[in-house]
Amino acid sequence: MSDKNSNSGKPFLNFLSKVDDVIDQRKFAFKKRFNLIDPVVIQPYRGFGNLEQVKISGRILEDEGINVPVRDDSKWRNLVSMYKRFNSDEIPFARLKATFQGQEQTATADDEGYFHLEFNVNQANLDQNMLWHPVQLELLDQIVPSQEEVETVGEVLIPDKKTDFGVISDVDDTILVSEVNQLFRVLKLSLTENAMTRSPFEGATGFYRALAKGQHGNYHNPFFYVSSSPWNLYDVLKDFFKINNIPKGPILLRDIGIDPAKFIKESHHEHKPVKIRSVLDTYPQLNFILIGDSGQHDPEIYHQVVKEYPNRILAIYIRDVTPESRDAEIDTIQQDLTSLGVEMLRCADTATAARHAIEKGFIKASALTDVQQEKEKDQEQQ
Repeated sequence: MSDKNSNSGKPFLNFLSKVDDVIDQRKFAFKKRFNLIDPVVIQPYRGFGNLEQVKISGRILEDEGINVPVRDDSKWRNLVSMYKRFNSDEIPFARLKATFQGQEQTATADDEGYFHLEFNVNQANLDQNMLWHPVQLELLDQIVPSQEEVETVGEVLIPDKKTDFGVISDVDDTILVSEVNQLFRVLKLSLTENAMTRSPFEGATGFYRALAKGQHGNYHNPFFYVSSSPWNLYDVLKDFFKINNIPKGPILLRDIGIDPAKFIKESHHEHKPVKIRSVLDTYPQLNFILIGDSGQHDPEIYHQVVKEYPNRILAIYIRDVTPESRDAEIDTIQQDLTSLGVEMLRCADTATAARHAIEKGFIKASALTDVQQEKEKDQEQQ
């Protein structure tokens, strides 16, 4: 789109953004006046940091009463739960207190209920035998009458000394079968299935666990999941990873909505590189493996990352989920990455990536057996 066309659309987007803000403000004011606000919850998102600083964010929302997923949930029940996620009501400008290592901070959520916090790390008080460290969160404002204490505990990841490399992974069609290139299929899977019934790619969980443990099987290599899915799906992905025993890690999603500069607040092409850079910048001494798929421009994004961060990327694994017409584009990227000293594999299955990881010394040789066993287990559950 030319600058002229782009600028011509800005007044309309500005108008839509203002209308959206006014509707949200009046809706919240109406509900508060007539005591229609549901119980309030703090939803923390897993944060991360290093030995100097950690960051954590989250959102203050009304509790929509979303059901805990079970395998025999009906498609209608799953659809209702998904509707509640996307129809979530934020609590704007609420204040909360956060405590980390005895340090206290007060933060105010923005107009959409999001809050962001940063803490300096006191290494003398840091238990370096732990990967995850608690952040106490407490709501300070009374939003509804007779409100009980609203508290929760967030977590921040600080890699320990038993770290060889980090892994940054896409989610949809990389770990989680999503079929994002087929609109009807992706809608059906997203709307009518739940965290218990969604399927991982065969053998992927075994491969990820092997990468987390490293060559000797006793490392704590950190994982970071970067997805273009909206924050509304955070609980689904968090539950999916836990149910399938996928390595725990920060899940970095994107905000959606109307913005004066662009229709979607964070586009796929802007969101993923920004999140990946934030991880790489946080750990300048740590090298990374990148994992993605061929369907959502991961090869192009990872190609740019390699250029921006030379000698930081150990390997790239791309799950092949697109037609042959896409192969030529990926092959061109692959050739250029090879000239930059980084191997990128287009993999039809997880075993191909696992064999390469064994050859490179990323994981132990016996991990291939684990991947095969996980593949058979996944096939039985489908």
